[in-house]
Amino acid sequence: MHDQDRRSAAPTPARGPGFLTRLRQDARGNTLAIVAAALFPLLAMIGSGIDMSRAYMAKARLQSACDAGALAGRRIMQNDTLNQTVIDEARRFFAFNFRQGLYQTTAFTPNVTRPSAGTVRVAASTRIPNTIMSMFGFDSIPLNVTCDASLNFVNTDVMLVLDVTGSMDDTLNGTRKIVSLRDAVMAFYDELRPIQTQLEANSLRLRYGVVPYSTTVNVGALIREANADFLADSVTYQSRVANYDNQIAEYTGEVQPPSPAQEQVFDNGRAITQLQCDKYGLNERFTYTAGGTNRTFNPSATTGGGPAPQATWTRAFSNNETAGQDWGWSGASDSSTGGSDNRMSCRRRYVQTNTEYEVTGYHYLSTGYTYQEEPLDVSQYKMGTTITYATNRGGQTLVGGSYDPIELAQAGTGMNTTTATWNGCIQERDTVSTITGTSGTTIPADAFDLNIDLIPDPDDPRTLWRPMIPQLYWGIEPDGDRVNQANNAPCPAAARRLQAWTRDDLLAYVNALQPTGNTYHDIGMIWGARMISNAGIFADSPNTFAGMPVARHIIFMTDGVMDANTDVFTFHGPEVFEHRVGGTPTPRDDDSTGTIQGSMENRHMQRFRMVCSAARTNAQVWVIAFGSTMQPHMLDCASSANHAFTAANRDQLIARFREIGSQIGALRLTQ
Repeated sequence: MHDQDRRSAAPTPARGPGFLTRLRQDARGNTLAIVAAALFPLLAMIGSGIDMSRAYMAKARLQSACDAGALAGRRIMQNDTLNQTVIDEARRFFAFNFRQGLYQTTAFTPNVTRPSAGTVRVAASTRIPNTIMSMFGFDSIPLNVTCDASLNFVNTDVMLVLDVTGSMDDTLNGTRKIVSLRDAVMAFYDELRPIQTQLEANSLRLRYGVVPYSTTVNVGALIREANADFLADSVTYQSRVANYDNQIAEYTGEVQPPSPAQEQVFDNGRAITQLQCDKYGLNERFTYTAGGTNRTFNPSATTGGGPAPQATWTRAFSNNETAGQDWGWSGASDSSTGGSDNRMSCRRRYVQTNTEYEVTGYHYLSTGYTYQEEPLDVSQYKMGTTITYATNRGGQTLVGGSYDPIELAQAGTGMNTTTATWNGCIQERDTVSTITGTSGTTIPADAFDLNIDLIPDPDDPRTLWRPMIPQLYWGIEPDGDRVNQANNAPCPAAARRLQAWTRDDLLAYVNALQPTGNTYHDIGMIWGARMISNAGIFADSPNTFAGMPVARHIIFMTDGVMDANTDVFTFHGPEVFEHRVGGTPTPRDDDSTGTIQGSMENRHMQRFRMVCSAARTNAQVWVIAFGSTMQPHMLDCASSANHAFTAANRDQLIARFREIGSQIGALRLTQ
């Protein structure tokens, strides 16, 4: 039997699954269906990503436009007032950064409001259409933005350095320049007043200081308040002393008893009439005839001797003719009436009193003035005490010597005197005369006046300020004439340290400013920088206050160029006599070409640049040229070209101050 024959018979095949079951289990050809089914969610995911990306880009652009609009609106808002100008400016900047229809957004109008003091809010709502998600019933995406902008003046200190020289009394476009300045300062204050209120509500502060300047500055009371020892007790002036070296004896009279009555006979017994004898007895003048010649009797001396303290005498004559004792007395050479004119001899009596003197002392009279450098005691004057000084060299002193006017008023009697009280204007401390128009901006070590943070050493007179007392200054002209400076020392209004002002107080202060003197920009900037410094004798502006930083600003306003008059009593005295800035003495009348004044102005301008350079390390410096062109040294002084402005009239000056006010703080977005 073959093996194959031994195999079992094949079983009967089982019945297989149905079609649908087989189709379900068969993966062949299903990929297409799966892909087709997955396209819908994939499309939705990709479409949403694309549409959302467009929406995000549009929203970012919209937010930037909103920010720009809010900042622009807040920058021009004045007096915290939201008006149509502010609204239009905000919308203009918004439209510039996001034009209508960008990203196919729907039309909209930004809404500009003032939600709180000092804040501008801009809000905008629009929609951006979807490109893919619209297939799924999502036609558009809403876009909404809101932004606030406010000025952040964290502890801001502002020092106003104001030119109040004589030219500020001139009229510009119908308004006195000093009046325009007053209006501009108040507009500046009004611009920042809402911010001051906000800061004070948060225990922060916005303060102002003021330095009016011309030929000098009025800061004496401020220095004295800081430390009276920073002011010199003695000021060496070109002055004068009165010399009292004419010694005069003083004595008392010792009167002796009168001598017995004595008599005199007229003209050796010559005969005269009774009337003439009466005159003779009274020591009166009369005429008579002797030997055919007309003659005159002149009265005899009634005093003699001396001068004191030598012995003196006095005679008292008497006429006793009424008793018949003097004319034709018994025993006279002619005692009987004779001749046609009834002439007889005449006699008269007198009593003489001798006085002797005893010297008890001496006094001294002046023989003249000596003009020289003289140390004057101003220790009481600098404290505000009224001092008395002599205006002439009359009278006398008990002790001989030379006296300056203050000393003479105390030591002498009988001369004219007057009084003086310090007005607060100063002479600066020592400087150097080596600074020229070509010097750099590095301040020389011995230029103590330019060192804004140097604290004086009471033992070093070079570092001390001196009170001005021009009444006692006598300069000697090249021709020898003496010139008193009492009426040649302009003094501006007193400066004020940093403080929080009320509007009424500041208005009263600026209304009291009066034009006077010449233009010395350097002294204004010296004290503007000194009074806003975080160091030095005041240290009024610390780096932080209440845990927040302090921003410092100097606003320097002038209506003209440097005007260095060598004759005027300035913060370094009359240059024509002192030569502290120019150095070499030069006769004042030898300047027909203007070279001396030009050199002086260049020196002062370079000193101004030096101080400006120092000031910029501590504060932002803003410069306004009012009614004049912006000079190079003024432009150099400003912190940048954007910090320098010109103003041709009152309205422009007000606008410049307001513009600085709107920029002086940190303009920031608060939402």
